[in-house]
Amino acid sequence: MAERGRCEATSEQNNRLVIFDCDIGTDDAWALAMMLRAEDLLLPDGRRVKLVAITCVQGNTDVHNGTLNALRITTTLNRRDVPIYKGCANPIVPRTWSYTYRFHGIDGLNDIDDYPNIDGFKEKPEHAVNAMYRLVCEFPGRVDFLLLGPLTNFANCINLYGDDFLDKIGDVFIMGGNFQGKGNVSKSAEFNFMMDPEAAHITLENLKKPALILPWEPCIDGEFGVSLDWRLNVLGAVNHPFVELLTKVERSMLVPRGFEKWLSCDSLLSAAYLFPEAMIADQKEFYATVELSGVHTRGQMVLDHLRGRKVDSIHGKKFNMKVIRRLHSEAYRTIVSWAGFLPEANIAELCQPKAKPT
Repeated sequence: MAERGRCEATSEQNNRLVIFDCDIGTDDAWALAMMLRAEDLLLPDGRRVKLVAITCVQGNTDVHNGTLNALRITTTLNRRDVPIYKGCANPIVPRTWSYTYRFHGIDGLNDIDDYPNIDGFKEKPEHAVNAMYRLVCEFPGRVDFLLLGPLTNFANCINLYGDDFLDKIGDVFIMGGNFQGKGNVSKSAEFNFMMDPEAAHITLENLKKPALILPWEPCIDGEFGVSLDWRLNVLGAVNHPFVELLTKVERSMLVPRGFEKWLSCDSLLSAAYLFPEAMIADQKEFYATVELSGVHTRGQMVLDHLRGRKVDSIHGKKFNMKVIRRLHSEAYRTIVSWAGFLPEANIAELCQPKAKPT
């Protein structure tokens, strides 16, 4: 059911079409729920969004399980109409290290083995990379990319189709990398970038206009975050198949590890995409690249901090990233409450257009 008031459907010409590229664990699942619910909203800047594809990539789990999870999550949300495509199973360069600490379990949903029935529901036969290219050709300039896993699919699309792809894409939004050198899978690299550093490098080096990137640090630093108690016992009390599934998964995954805060990084990017004014407290433009050869720093996102001096960039390149450095937690709680069907969530308030300064 469409939200009332400002949150009503708008004309077709204002639609932003979205390709949701993911390696579905729990945070991707929350991000996906936000995007699917948002199709009923008229956003404060006049946009309406529509998912035209869910593309799956290796990352939190292998691409087979990630694709199964996309089928499972869309089933709980009664959205089997959204096409799902299986993408790249391996990073561009084979890993020389073994990733054994599976935070999301082997299958991406902590192996709870209590999943919705998806019999008869399958992904499309087309490869995700080809689907990306086909869709931007069908809708040039109108397709935005939410890239929530390793960037393997997107980078391979760049490698295959080059400018013919890049000239047709809309805006690009990335969850990954870091801007203060904090790592979560190595001492200095964030998970999505470290799972395919070459793909991250290809993406950042080839984009023709700045992407918006949410790095690791704003997701964990300061007072940002929602308590795990609120997530499991308030939001988790909602009687809905999606919430019930995710609550089982996150309870089994986070409680035994002693978590007190609930982190859902990918859903933070979805919230920032939908409600940038409400969500983004601070962002800054940089030229960014990815370290590929460092013994201790492979996969780290490197920012050019010489901007603003006499030399604009040590590489002579224009800014390619708008880096989110701080987020608003209060707006996020409202958005994730609404995405989780909590009755008291007042999303219409966030949908009101901001008054222009006089």
